[in-house]
Amino acid sequence: MLFGDLAMEWLAGKKNYVKESTYALYQYEIENYLLPALGHICVADLNEQFLQEVVLNWQNESGGSGRAMKKSTIQNLVILLKQIARYAMKKEYIRQSKIDIRYAPQKSIQCPRKVLEEAEQLRLISAVLADLTPETLGILLCINSGLRIGELCALKWSDVNTSERVLHVTKTMQRIYLKNSNPKSYVVITSPKTESSVRDIPLSEKMCELIAEVGDMNPQHYILTNSERYIEPRTYRKHYNVFLHMQGITHIKFHSLRHTFATKCIESGADYKVVSEILGHSSINTTLNMYVHPQMSQKRKCIESICWRQTIESQI
Repeated sequence: MLFGDLAMEWLAGKKNYVKESTYALYQYEIENYLLPALGHICVADLNEQFLQEVVLNWQNESGGSGRAMKKSTIQNLVILLKQIARYAMKKEYIRQSKIDIRYAPQKSIQCPRKVLEEAEQLRLISAVLADLTPETLGILLCINSGLRIGELCALKWSDVNTSERVLHVTKTMQRIYLKNSNPKSYVVITSPKTESSVRDIPLSEKMCELIAEVGDMNPQHYILTNSERYIEPRTYRKHYNVFLHMQGITHIKFHSLRHTFATKCIESGADYKVVSEILGHSSINTTLNMYVHPQMSQKRKCIESICWRQTIESQI
């Protein structure tokens, strides 16, 4: 048996047990990364050392793609390889009882994620309020709730309760790509990525007032269009980028609005667990490690506030 046959056999067994989007991701990674690197290899010849060399090749030579592979992509491929290897050992296609492969740590300069400074936040909010539509309302919702773009696009007015001032997040929208299908891609609306992502987010009184200004509140209508048609994430990103350009606002990725929200909450003294639940994280560590980025003004305030500052100044 060749690894290509093994991988497709494993994938077929997953079809009825994972989300459609997860299956599509597995299929994409197998067809575009695993088969080119391993598809022709006999399963009986696979071992831990060989598979680890494949991973190192992805890290050092981009897997022959000609462009650098993201660390997250390689880490996902390692997880996928481990799952397929465990399946092969269970089926006794491989005689080894354990295969331990991993992403090799590398020294790299981490670029901090972009977060809007206070002045930038106010400018963006002012621009939205000056041109308030269901579409631009989405920007305000994200910067005030930390919604993911897929969650935002899937929201209908039935998910908003203005009397109780609560936003119900129960769905997400994404486009799935399949290499050998027709059409090549399609949009799906499913439950969010994790159980923790199904959540209720409080809305401020002011936000409820703005919602009432632009929404017809028809429960079957999507919030961003105020109609039965939806805007998918990739299209909404384009609208967002055009809006920033037209307003003369420095570009920031849409997902950075989520980072900005989380950072603002922590800087305002909000409990870490509360912020984590609003964001839909299953762990507080995810919130702290990925979504909290102190602004320079907060760092400066910290430095200025230390108790022995006056002692130093008195000696100058």
